[in-house]
Amino acid sequence: MTMTLGQDLRFALRRLRGSPTFTLVAVATLALGIGANIAIFSVVHAVLLRPLPMHDDARLVRVYSQRQQGPGATSVLDFMDLREQGRTLEGLSAVTSVAVTLAADSADTSPEKVQATLVTGDFFPMLGARVQMGRALRPDDVRPGAPKVAVISHGLWQRRFGGSAEVLGRSVDVGAPEPLTVVGVMAPGFDFPSGSELWNPLLWDEGMTKPEGRGAHWLEVYGRLRPGVSLASARTELSAIAGRLAEQHPQTNEGKGARVEPLRDVLVGEVRPSLLMMLGAVGLVLLIACANLTHLLLARAASREGEVSVRIALGASRGRIARELLVECGVLAGLGAAVGLLVAMWAVDALVAWGPRDIPRIEEVSLDGSVLAFTAGLAGLTMLLFGLVPALQAGRLDLVRGLRRVVGGGGGGAPGHRTRSVLIVAETALAVLLLVCAGLLLRSFVHLQRAEPGFDPEGVLTVKVELPPRHYGFGTAAPAAFYDALLERLRALPGVVQVGAVTGLPLDGARWTVPVKDPVRPVPEGTEPWRASVRIVTPGALEALRVKVLQGRGITASDQGAGGRAVLVNAEAARRFWPGEDPLGRTLDTGMDWGSGAMGGRVVGVVEDMALEGLGAPALPEVYVPYAQGRSTSMVVLLRTTGAPLDLAPAARAELRALDASLALGSVRTLASVVERTMAPLRFYVLLAGTFAAVAVVLAAVGLYGVVAYAVLQRTRELGIRMALGAREEQVLGMVLGRYLGLTACGLVIGLGLAVAASRGLMHLLSGVRPTDPVTYGLVAAVLGAVAFLAVLLPARRAARVSPAVALRAD
Repeated sequence: MTMTLGQDLRFALRRLRGSPTFTLVAVATLALGIGANIAIFSVVHAVLLRPLPMHDDARLVRVYSQRQQGPGATSVLDFMDLREQGRTLEGLSAVTSVAVTLAADSADTSPEKVQATLVTGDFFPMLGARVQMGRALRPDDVRPGAPKVAVISHGLWQRRFGGSAEVLGRSVDVGAPEPLTVVGVMAPGFDFPSGSELWNPLLWDEGMTKPEGRGAHWLEVYGRLRPGVSLASARTELSAIAGRLAEQHPQTNEGKGARVEPLRDVLVGEVRPSLLMMLGAVGLVLLIACANLTHLLLARAASREGEVSVRIALGASRGRIARELLVECGVLAGLGAAVGLLVAMWAVDALVAWGPRDIPRIEEVSLDGSVLAFTAGLAGLTMLLFGLVPALQAGRLDLVRGLRRVVGGGGGGAPGHRTRSVLIVAETALAVLLLVCAGLLLRSFVHLQRAEPGFDPEGVLTVKVELPPRHYGFGTAAPAAFYDALLERLRALPGVVQVGAVTGLPLDGARWTVPVKDPVRPVPEGTEPWRASVRIVTPGALEALRVKVLQGRGITASDQGAGGRAVLVNAEAARRFWPGEDPLGRTLDTGMDWGSGAMGGRVVGVVEDMALEGLGAPALPEVYVPYAQGRSTSMVVLLRTTGAPLDLAPAARAELRALDASLALGSVRTLASVVERTMAPLRFYVLLAGTFAAVAVVLAAVGLYGVVAYAVLQRTRELGIRMALGAREEQVLGMVLGRYLGLTACGLVIGLGLAVAASRGLMHLLSGVRPTDPVTYGLVAAVLGAVAFLAVLLPARRAARVSPAVALRAD
């Protein structure tokens, strides 16, 4: 058996060397399809399939407080009650992330902004995360009077401390009242919650555990299911606990529930449908490529009918003939997979470099053992897909017809015309499906590009500033004095036309949504309470954003003090809270108090709606509060300039260091890049889907052209007889066009039907476009129809010009 297989392999290699053009086309087609599949699968494997860097991650869950506006953070008291009363979870931990400044500790270092996460003592034991060196945080680290300790990430250890083992026991200054002592370094790859580089104990102060603190939701809660406990059981138990808390504390917990989701779904849930869609799309491209190769192999087998018939007549078995063809297909698949791996290596680098940063763990994408195993399996499957039908057909060869061709008889047309017809229909349908999906994504992308964000992002530099609480007490006059001085210095820079600061940029996800009320107009009973996003702004901030004032005026420096407290609302808040009425002069209270009295006041202006949750998303109510009411330590400074915004970054950094050399600049970016970032995921998927669709259309057109050209070649004698008997050129042209355009039309109809069903899976990516958008479907039908017509027309015209004398002389 081994000897026979070796003979078949040598025979296959000899035949492929004898047909270099066929071999090159086949290997290139397979390499393109297999390489694209490997690249996309490597992303899917790294993001969706590879285990998290935690022990038994399938039992880890995220616990949300479920409110009317959706799932969100949890309050300290609710967390304590859930941990005390819950029995389905063997661990329940709370965390909150903050940006801190790692102070310079030598002449060779400078202040650095890092993401820190405050965690309860059982956080690391609950996760089961691996430690590289030292130890993780423990429950006794949060007891009163315990030493102030911290654990750092492997990346921070390498970058900041040079990977030195002496980092253990070293003190680091992050602006807290006391320095922290490093007690451990986490293993590579662990940065949970996303982006964390330093972890230190989360301690409760007296204000957090007061009854009124139950309404302050700022904790992220994670847990681990007990062995044998199902997710459904945990959901039932925690929902029951939330129900009891709502009865016991109606003022803060009425209508509040609990929601439990697997941690993996939380981390990758938003990108899972998109990645699986891309994997399906690239799989369709491979199917089209296999259909094309099947066309080629059927034509190649038909040209060998005479040779194969003689071999069978001399005693060769049909099974041996079929096996030889399968071995040849196996060699092609192996070569295609090998070249495809090279294509995938380039494609993976491109995906990592150009992929949106919101895809978790995309930097971990690589061609590892699992991907290589997938490649081997894909090569075998591909071999069967394009080689099985030709092999079976070769085994059922009509011996009489084959021998007649050898001795000079025409023998009629080549076999397999039904198979080729089915392949044409299938290729067309799959190409239509891919083209419709790409078209819908493209139209959605164009719609978002044209959407008005409610502000002007061009020409604005944004600088994130975090003041350490040790020197700038939250809610005190110190941060206000600092920002007043900083804005004054920045205002004097050349080219700066407007300066301001805001607690969070639009479209950046940084906002607070809180209950609000008009004290003289209570919300009717049974009506959903008012809720709005609150944004703290300095005078000049909205002007720097160029947000239009629709009614009244903007924020000024005089909007402070007990008698001058004022707020702005956006148009959506005015429509929802005071429909059909003039909002100016109304009073709006937020209930938020950061040491300067409750934020709120008289509505002095209505401004244009800004995009909050994404371009094209519905507007949400928003309230703008003067900085004097909030005095936040964390602000984003806005500088509108007449030149290139990033050119101002060095000068802005110098002014910041001149005020306080211990501060580190946070993210420095243009406002246009913030808007661009919201478009990046859709642009990425549009590019991928468009590339796959273009390849599919080209492959389908080439396949259709090849089938028609081969059919015309096989029917040369028949067409010559028709012409000799009086058939006109237009009749022959119409006959060929009618047959193959009819098959294309059938595939077009099937493909449009498939697209209607499949496009609903794109809903999470579409904006301003329906899944059944008639314009997209019409354009796809027109494009595919035109491509098919051109692909059929060229060989059909050749058929119509067949000379009867030449055709009859051919046999």
